[in-house]
Amino acid sequence: MTLSIFYRFCCHTVLMLGLGILGLTKTYASSDNYCLLSWSAQMKVYDSCSNLPIFSPANDSETNMRLLLADMQLAKIRTPQSLPSWTEEYGPVPFALNELKEAISNAVPSQRQKPLKPEPYDSSWIKVNEERCQSKDTGQHSFIHQVNRDPALKPAEKQFLIKQRQAINPQCDKALTFTKVQPEWNALVRQYVSYINGTIAFYNGDHQPAQKIYGALTTVATPWIAETATYMQTRTAVEDAYNTGLDEYGSVSSAKIDKSALTKAFDAIAQYFKSYPKGQYSASARGLLRRLYWLGGQQRQLIDEFSWQFDHPQSSQFNLEMLYVPEEIHQRIFENHLFNPANFKDPFFLTTYDLMYMREDNSDKYKPLSWRELQAQQDYFKTQPELYRYLQAAHLVFVQNKPQQALEYLPKGNPPERLSYLQLSQFILKGRIFEQIGRYDEAHTLWTVLLNSAKAPYQRQMVELVLDLNMQRSQDFAAIFTADSLIRDPAIRAIVIKRAANANLLDSIINSTTTTAQEKQFARFVLLFKNLKYQQYQQFVDTLKYLPADAAQYKASESTKEALKEQPQFSVFMWQGNKINNQLTCPSLTTIAKILATRPDDEKSLICMGEFFRLSHFEGLGYPLEYSYVDPKNKQHWNRILGAEALPFNGPAFSRGDVYKKIIATSTNDDLKAYALYRAVNCYAPAGDNDCGGEEVDKTTRKNWFNQLRRDYPASEWAKSQKYFW
Repeated sequence: MTLSIFYRFCCHTVLMLGLGILGLTKTYASSDNYCLLSWSAQMKVYDSCSNLPIFSPANDSETNMRLLLADMQLAKIRTPQSLPSWTEEYGPVPFALNELKEAISNAVPSQRQKPLKPEPYDSSWIKVNEERCQSKDTGQHSFIHQVNRDPALKPAEKQFLIKQRQAINPQCDKALTFTKVQPEWNALVRQYVSYINGTIAFYNGDHQPAQKIYGALTTVATPWIAETATYMQTRTAVEDAYNTGLDEYGSVSSAKIDKSALTKAFDAIAQYFKSYPKGQYSASARGLLRRLYWLGGQQRQLIDEFSWQFDHPQSSQFNLEMLYVPEEIHQRIFENHLFNPANFKDPFFLTTYDLMYMREDNSDKYKPLSWRELQAQQDYFKTQPELYRYLQAAHLVFVQNKPQQALEYLPKGNPPERLSYLQLSQFILKGRIFEQIGRYDEAHTLWTVLLNSAKAPYQRQMVELVLDLNMQRSQDFAAIFTADSLIRDPAIRAIVIKRAANANLLDSIINSTTTTAQEKQFARFVLLFKNLKYQQYQQFVDTLKYLPADAAQYKASESTKEALKEQPQFSVFMWQGNKINNQLTCPSLTTIAKILATRPDDEKSLICMGEFFRLSHFEGLGYPLEYSYVDPKNKQHWNRILGAEALPFNGPAFSRGDVYKKIIATSTNDDLKAYALYRAVNCYAPAGDNDCGGEEVDKTTRKNWFNQLRRDYPASEWAKSQKYFW
């Protein structure tokens, strides 16, 4: 690398006062908060919790970047496992942002100096933490390796030096103690100890002493010491420039960065490459350039450096770690307050940007990408015309709502034997257009053909998802569980069992020879749960035979056996009753259900069923089994969520609120009526929200219940204990 490359991008004419490094103009990627998955294939509304392995506006921008890197042969994606849990909603597809982040690695090794042991994922280095605190293991391993192979050192000297280096455990908030140089040591040992002291000064944040020590070592005869000291001068200079921009809160502001310190850092990197054009630290030294461009607000140069790295993976200066690249780009470019899309001149950045601005977004400042802007990018896609045509098709669908016209920009023939992520994106978009314009059979045919080509990680699960969504339109869920079913992903099959299967299908799954033990277990619980919830009492009694022999041990997270903690809570069906007071005692759940199967209006049994629902928190167990809300945008047949709005069980759901209202209105049993009034009032405790199901009543009605309880049953324990209404 020549000196000119550094000075061409140097800070002299670029750094301006008042530029904020971390100013945010728009949030493009998600935080790592808890996610609620949407089992759909919608591609228009941003959802960081429900990413797809295709280039989609709905994806987080980091996901799209990772897929681009995979197609560029720079990143490898690990094949996902599909291990559906009763308590978790996730499968391989859709996936949360972090899932793909943790599945990615380099297809081409970075040439940076690396620690002997892999580093755990930590994005803090991308943000504002001091770089010096991040690399102690790398430096220690390199030092020990050098000392062990230096023939001029005696065994005792090697042991001493290694011990001194291993004692350095920087915490960046506690000063380390220097090693005192002893006069009896020979010159070589003193040089190594001096290097150790320079390292201590560096980790202590004492940049001036560190630079003096390293400077003195750059001319020694031992090549490793001389080169490493020269490289450490660059790191120290970069760290010094970084520290000049720190404010009292530990954040970086380019307005505070000392321009002369930034210039010195660029000069130090240039000097390293002048002295060691093919040095062992050349990749790491070049990586420091990106940090300086970021600190100096040099966005165009930062983008150009990424582009150079993408184009030169075989270079000795290739330094990208694919695990971190998308997050670094997101934080230092797209979230930078200097963000300017005019800086983008290559397909990687343009595709990432374009997809973000094809989203449906109702925020005031959001302005979607125009067709004219997209057309103006054509020359930058000369090397990737198919990617550009895909973006044109996506724009016609998601921005212009012209799906029929978009088909002209998508492949006409059959898919190739093996798909890139771009090719998968093209065919998925084509099939979704077919569904959007009502050509469901053609989409179904495309999905079945596409399965044979979907071989890369996440691809088959993607195609199975859209195929299952297509089959949902005809409610043909039974076909998913046949011996020759094309739907193999356990997570997708589990969602159908939980949310879409009716009683006959669940019974078939339980008794099938081709379904898995886990699927049978899920089906047993769903069948029991929904029969009870939807007041199919005779069917519930009939299906009690499906309870595991040790059902009482299935207590979810409270199970004593670890293997049962992620299984359905079958113990809930073993409820043995409850004594309400001396006048009212409830029998077991089985007995209650048997009575209601023949006498559905039996008041005491209805009250007792309410007790079971209340005390067992039965409704809460149904969280994974039904959708409580579906976004209107996802209600169209072609865009419906898997299992959403499916009503596989007939009959109204059991509601304590309705039971109490019925008994209040019609019962002649004073004990039951007083208790029903008491419970009805408490349905709205403590904040006025209905916790009992059924139609909500107004506050006047709740007040009337309260007054009726105290007026008609003043001697009851319920009237005496009820002091308020809500």
